[in-house]
Amino acid sequence: MTGKPPHDEVLGLEDLHVTVHDGAATAVRGVSLSVAAGEIVGLVGESGSGKTLTCRAALGVLPQGCAVGRGTISFERQDVTDLSRRGWERLHGTGMGAVFQDPASYLNPNLTVGSQLAEVLRVKQRLRRREAHRKSIDLLAAVGLHRPDWVFHQIPAELSGGMLQRVMIAIAISCEPRLLIADEATTALDVTIQAEIIELLRELRDQRGLAVLFVSHDLAVIRELCDRVVVFYAGEVVESGPVEEIIERPRHPYTQALLHVASVGDFRRRELRVIPGQPPRAGADITGCRFAGRCPAAIEACRSGPVSLVPLSHVHQARCVRATDPELTAAPATTAVTTAAAESAELAAR
Repeated sequence: MTGKPPHDEVLGLEDLHVTVHDGAATAVRGVSLSVAAGEIVGLVGESGSGKTLTCRAALGVLPQGCAVGRGTISFERQDVTDLSRRGWERLHGTGMGAVFQDPASYLNPNLTVGSQLAEVLRVKQRLRRREAHRKSIDLLAAVGLHRPDWVFHQIPAELSGGMLQRVMIAIAISCEPRLLIADEATTALDVTIQAEIIELLRELRDQRGLAVLFVSHDLAVIRELCDRVVVFYAGEVVESGPVEEIIERPRHPYTQALLHVASVGDFRRRELRVIPGQPPRAGADITGCRFAGRCPAAIEACRSGPVSLVPLSHVHQARCVRATDPELTAAPATTAVTTAAAESAELAAR
C-alpha cells in the first residue's frame, strides 16, 4: 500500500505479520493493503500463499496456534488489532460479513436456512420473530433466489451449491456490514453459477457501497470482478495495482506465470500448463526472493538479500530486483516458465 490510505478506507492492514505453530514460524510477512467503500480488491495466489490467513486476521478469527505477531489491522480507521473477543463478536455481522468456499459446512444441516438467517437478525438487530421472518424473505429475494418464501423453509441438503452460497451471502449482508470478505466463494461452483455469484457481488457493491475483499486463485475471475489486485506468494505481497495494469503489464515473474496458467482472455488454449516446482513451506526462512527457486529469470541479486516492494507508479508495485529491467519487461518470464514446464514433462516421459 503506497501513499496515504483513501479517505473512505474501510479496511486497512499495515505491515501485518501472522505467526503459526504457536509463534514458531511466520506465515504472513509484512502485508499492507487497503479496501475502500465501494471497491472490490482481489487477493490472488496459490494455495498456502497466505491469502486466507490474512483474511482471518482481518476478521479476528485466526485458527488456534496462529496470532498477529506484528502490524496493524484497522476498520474504518479505528485500530482493531487487539480487539477483545467480545469486541470482534460485536463487529461481525454489523461491520464485517464473510462468505467462504463451502457454504454447507457453515450451516446447520438440521435447521431450515430461513430459521438460521432469521436467528442472525434476531440476535444482531433484536428483531421480533415476525419482523425477522419478513426481512429474511426480503434478503433471500435480494440475493437473487427465486421463490424466497419456499427457500426459507428448506434445509441445506435440499438446495444446490449455488443456492446455498446465495443464502450465505444473504446472512453475511443481513445486518448491513460495510465490509464483505469473500474467501474462495466461487471456487467450488460451476462456471455458470460462478458468473452469477460474481454479478451478484458486483451488484451488492454498487447498490450498498460495500467494500469487498475477494480471494481467489484464478486471475481470470479476479479480472472479471475486481478493481485492484494484490498478488500473494509464500506469505508475502509480490505485486499489487489496478487489475487491468497488472493483467496487461505484470512486472513480477510470479504474476506473469499465474497469467500464463490462467490464460486470461485466451479461450482457445486447451493444453494444461503449470508453474514448475513447489512453493516453500509456510514460515520457511529464506534470505532473498521467495520465488527465486522457481523463477527462470532469477539472478544472483535475487538470492543475496531481502527484496523490497519497488514502487513502479503511485498505484503499482512489485517485489522484484528486476521489476524495472527492460529485458524482463520486454520478454515476460512466462515464456521461460512454459519452456521449463515442457522440459519437465519431456523428462518425465522418458
